[in-house]
This record gives sequence, C-alpha cells and structure tokens, in this order.
Amino acid sequence: MTKKNYLLLMLMCSFASCISQNPKDMKTERLTYFSYNHHNTMAWHSGEKYNVSTEKDGRVHIVIDEGFPEEKDFYIDDTTIFDELDSIIMAFKMHKWKDDYKPRMEIFDGDSWSLYFKYGSDKSKSSGGYMAWPNNYHEARNAISTYFQKWRDYPIQAKEINLFQYTCKNKQGRDIEYRMERGEQEAKLFIRNAEYDTEKEVSVSNDYLKELQELVNMYRLKEEYNRTTEDDSASVYRFFICYNTGDTIDFTGYYTTFVSGQTAPFLSFFGHWLPLRGNLVRFEYYYNVSDFREIKYYVTKDDDGFTLSHYDERGQHREGKMNKEDVSRLQKLVESFGLDKAKDEFKGNSTWHLFTDYDSKDIARLGGRGDDDASAEKAQHIFDALTAFFAPYLQ
Repeated sequence: MTKKNYLLLMLMCSFASCISQNPKDMKTERLTYFSYNHHNTMAWHSGEKYNVSTEKDGRVHIVIDEGFPEEKDFYIDDTTIFDELDSIIMAFKMHKWKDDYKPRMEIFDGDSWSLYFKYGSDKSKSSGGYMAWPNNYHEARNAISTYFQKWRDYPIQAKEINLFQYTCKNKQGRDIEYRMERGEQEAKLFIRNAEYDTEKEVSVSNDYLKELQELVNMYRLKEEYNRTTEDDSASVYRFFICYNTGDTIDFTGYYTTFVSGQTAPFLSFFGHWLPLRGNLVRFEYYYNVSDFREIKYYVTKDDDGFTLSHYDERGQHREGKMNKEDVSRLQKLVESFGLDKAKDEFKGNSTWHLFTDYDSKDIARLGGRGDDDASAEKAQHIFDALTAFFAPYLQ
C-alpha cells in the first residue's frame, strides 16, 4: 500500500468514526458537576461557595452560599447551565490548573480555595490551594461570581422547616427526643429527656422554626459529624428535617462524652424547655417605677453565705445576710412566678426583669414592659411578693 493510499484510508476511518458517534454518546462528555469554594480560614462563612450538580431525576441542584445567612438552595430543569459553566472553564483553561497550590512561605489566617468539576464520562478535575493560585485565578474567580449573579435573584419558593426532629440514644439508657412541628397558628413541641425525667408537649410560636433554620444554615447541618466510634457507650444521634418544599435532611452520627459542635447548638436550643435543676446561687430583680425611679434587689453568694443588696427608688442602699435555707425559700418563691428556662415575655428593653443563676449552670429570666397591662400587673405582683419576703432581712 502506497503512502498516499494509507493516508486516504486513515481519513476515511476517522470520518466513519465521527458518523458513528451519535448525539447520545457525545452528550456523555457534557459537564455534570461543578463546585467552587473560596473562604478565609478565620471566617468560614466568608467568601463564596457555588455548587451545581445533576440529580437522579434529571433536575439541576444549585447552591449559592456567599456568607451566612445568604445561602440559596434550589432546583431548576434547565441543564444549559452546565454549558455556560463549561465555557468559563475553557476560557480560563481551568483543566490545566495544577492540583495543588502552596505559598512559598508559611502564612497564617489566609484564604483557601478549591475547584472541582466532572463530565458525563466521569472525567474530572480538582484544583485548590492556600494563599497561592494560578496566574489567571482572580480573573476566573470574578467571572464565576459574575456568572452566578443571574441565579442569585432566581425566584424560588421560600424554604421553611415544617418538621424538626432530633433523637439520641446510647447503651446507658439515655433517651432524648426533641420534635417541633409547624401548625396553622402555633407549632407543637414534644420533649422527652430521660436524663431530666421529662416528657411533655407544649405549644410554641412558629417563629422558633425560623430560629432552627438559622442554626441549620449556620452549622451546615447536612452530613454526618462522626461516622464511626469504638466506644460502646457512644450516643447515636439522628437529625430528621422536613421542609415545605419536600426536601429533607436525614442522617445519623456519633459522639461519646464529647458533645460534638454539630449537636451542641441544638441541645442548647431545646434546653430552654427543660426543667430548672440545681440550687439558686444568684438573684437579680430590677423594677423601673418611672423614668428616674428604679428599685433593685440582688442576692449573691459569698464565703459567709448570701448577701442581699437593696436599692430603693431614691437610690438608698441597704444590705442583709441570708443563709442557704433562706435562699431555698426564695428559689421556691421565684419559680412560683412561672420562671423557667423557656423564652418568655422578657425583652431587652423591659421595664422590669428577673434573672437567676443556678449551681447547675442553668440560667432563667423573666421580664416585660410596664406599658402592657398584663405585664404591669405581673410586675406589681412580683414586686409586692419580693418586698414582703425580703423585709425581715433588711431590718
């Protein structure tokens, strides 16, 4: 075979190969996943994070996170977003970026970044670094951020939690369940905590579900914290969350005596509705009678027992001593006012408030504004009861 005929045969085979490659086969090379993240190591919620992935049902899942609480998480049916992102990849030759970039000298508290994208053929590329980047990195970063501008304002259904459930069990019998479910007027809160010997159901404001949503966003409640443990006594916890959009979060994790950073904020949140435990060690009552007239009672623990301090509406100060039994009676009195750890009518601009600290580290408060008739009546009732109680100690 002559050289000319050989070249002609090669061209014909190449042409035949192109004809046999149908559109379906070519589509496997389409971008199917894109993830980019840039943040400061000292401020995790700084910078930006973009994630675009293909769901099993064909929808495209987009996450735009540019600092708490600005996260947007939604789905679209238009897959051309991958073609547009692929154009950015090609324009800045991101497939040629090195896998890892490092600074020439050690730098603390700097910026980290990562990039990962994948095609239908499972061909993928990852790149990232800390305080080091490709020559055209900053231009590429700006291009990515500018591109996602059109998706920042994409109209989506407001994502709200309809059901939040946390459960925890271990081999020592520690059994916890916290469940809050949205209602038309109020949410239903169910609490079971074997450690506190408590099981109850109460009605609370639906606004508490908004606070839970903020915690979910802040602590990135999306995956397991600890996957395995060798400790037989380790607690196994589970989060189950349902949204009004039909989305769910459902996973389990483990912790031993160390309460993980992922569970602690939620345990603290529901701890408001657990019973007060321990003995009273500090008490404070403040009553604003008028603009320039206020009355204060303080009870603080010291080496000799407890000291009662009183400031009347003229600012005159008196002190008295109390023992442990006296403070135990005071504790029963203030708890009879309806004091517990649950958030109540206390506000930062209250005209009266009552604070208590316990040796169990529990803290409880109560307060309100005097321009509300019910609150003013309660304030007067508490003031009269406390004045009568403290009178013998201020002789």
